[in-house]
Amino acid sequence: MTFHNGETQTDASRVMFINSGDTQNLNADKSITTDYVFVPDESVIVPLHHTILLSLHHTQIPFSFYNFQFGRNTKLDIGLGKKGETTFQHEETIELKEGNYNVSSLMTAITTKINGITQVGNLTMKYDRDTLKFGWNYDNNTGNTDFDRLTLRLATGSNADRNFRDEIGFIGNKFVDDDVTVDVWFEDDSVGGVFKCGYSNATTNITYFTASAVTDFWFGDDDPVNPTDNIFSVVDVNAGVRSIFIRTSLTSTSVLDSSVGGGFSTILARVPIDTDSGGIITISPSDGSIHKLLLKVREITSIEVKLTDQKNRVLDLNGLDWDISLQFDFIETPEIVTPQDKRLLVEQAQYKRFQELQNKINP
Repeated sequence: MTFHNGETQTDASRVMFINSGDTQNLNADKSITTDYVFVPDESVIVPLHHTILLSLHHTQIPFSFYNFQFGRNTKLDIGLGKKGETTFQHEETIELKEGNYNVSSLMTAITTKINGITQVGNLTMKYDRDTLKFGWNYDNNTGNTDFDRLTLRLATGSNADRNFRDEIGFIGNKFVDDDVTVDVWFEDDSVGGVFKCGYSNATTNITYFTASAVTDFWFGDDDPVNPTDNIFSVVDVNAGVRSIFIRTSLTSTSVLDSSVGGGFSTILARVPIDTDSGGIITISPSDGSIHKLLLKVREITSIEVKLTDQKNRVLDLNGLDWDISLQFDFIETPEIVTPQDKRLLVEQAQYKRFQELQNKINP
């Protein structure tokens, strides 16, 4: 006995296994294995009376990509200046090496880079496990009052569009009531003996927090005047890559994506990152419900595949290949019946009865 799906009335299907090492690279960087076209020796032919449902059958992706990647979120501009002033006596840019950072290693990397600048005194960071936030403190122990204020140039720096503000707790939709035009600064008033923090740009200079002791840390939610005024977001070291999306040239009319205004996109499937760095991210048929996409094609001769993050940026697996299996289910093409207007049907029935009556009167 052959089983037929009650909806599709067919049990025919085909699975295509693709390893990125067997494909043609489409990316300008030839070391990228996540942007390619696959041309099978045997094309997928769709009979005239059939339509295809496409779904992700299986995938294995090595977690070899980084949450901090060059050109995306490894740089941060800083400025050093006098207390109370928004101009800078010295400016520099730090750059973290690519890698998969956790909270602890990120704190170490940031403070090592910033404190390695000759003009900087000592920036110290803490992590509050209860609030999931970083705390900050700056001690200008250089003896130079030109460097009493250390500014993280989140908004005004040349790398404002590719720094790591979201990862360290200054996400734009939280920090200072959605104001993404301001930087954050930490100040050591060596004369007054107090520690101050605030935010600024060319026209704004606000002191947000003044410490009761020079050893206090600013966590963004400990303002003594307005203790409920919380302007830091939590630390999110994976803000750069929160989800993986598999995109193909075949899937352009079945999935809606908010990042393109709710319009159709090329997304085939979203792959959750459910393993640690160095592991293998896997989706198998046994994982449950699978979204099936209806394809209106008669022949498939090539397939373009891309692996991206949530911002449609190609992932770099650092040279490693990955596998994907696509399932093509053949279904009987449903007959599309255009519904008729009920009023028109009533009028047609009335007219038919009128004709029958006329034929009886005038045989």
